[in-house]
Amino acid sequence: MPLLAILLDILTLGAYWLQVDVFDSGLTLIGFVFQIAMVLILFLVTIDYQGPRVTRYRPAGYGYLTIRYGLIIMSFVINAIVLFLYGLAYFKINDVLFHQVALLILK
Repeated sequence: MPLLAILLDILTLGAYWLQVDVFDSGLTLIGFVFQIAMVLILFLVTIDYQGPRVTRYRPAGYGYLTIRYGLIIMSFVINAIVLFLYGLAYFKINDVLFHQVALLILK
């Protein structure tokens, strides 16, 4: 499962680099839909994870996540934030993701 999360991260990063290289509005929609699909898959991986979720070491009542489950959670959280930024860019609210590309086009 953690390797699947890393693989999905690499795929989403590759899709982002492709969009930055081409920078087409149609490709932005495809990237937005692709990011939605990847976040949903990561959400299912997070729920379906069968391994241990917290370590046996619990100082002061707080349990730490295992490295494997923490990797899946971090992958999900980062991709969900990127999905939010994709939504902002696609609906033209804020172009944080594609800001450098917009600057290069305007020059």
